[in-house]
Amino acid sequence: MIYPCLMTIADFEKQPRGPYLFDWWVGRQRIATPLGLFSVEFHISGDGDTDPPDDEMLRRAAELLSYTESHGEFILDIVFGHYLLAAGACDDWLEDCGIPRGLARSKIADFVREDRTLVVARHLGWDQPYSTSINVVPLWDEEHALSLEFHDGAIVAANDSRFRLEAGVLRWID
Repeated sequence: MIYPCLMTIADFEKQPRGPYLFDWWVGRQRIATPLGLFSVEFHISGDGDTDPPDDEMLRRAAELLSYTESHGEFILDIVFGHYLLAAGACDDWLEDCGIPRGLARSKIADFVREDRTLVVARHLGWDQPYSTSINVVPLWDEEHALSLEFHDGAIVAANDSRFRLEAGVLRWID
């Protein structure tokens, strides 16, 4: 699905707050990538901010959607690199999680939870009031998941750390 450059709040539906400490909105349509479908979400911190998503959030979402459409293979490479990192780190980790060793890159999407999201968050009380991320939950690391920070038109960090792909394997940069 190619999203128009200008989205509106009408493209999103506010979700029941439930147990969450923030308001959140979900896009009515999902975006297809080589890793599978992604939902688009807005998260608004619960520190008194009850306003709906603003123009900056809509702009960031449009930028993230455009990036995801054009760089879906790279996102898949990062997730596959994370799998290869896990495969090389612990002898029994993958098996304990029910994940086979030796998965091909083309099969990795089968081992990622379906709740893949593109998130724009607003925290008005923070130094940087907006953040944008791509979130994937690999079945071999559901506890920590994989959050790819998106800034200035690129993925700049994974799980709050700089990284590189080295021979296809995700490597953390100190």
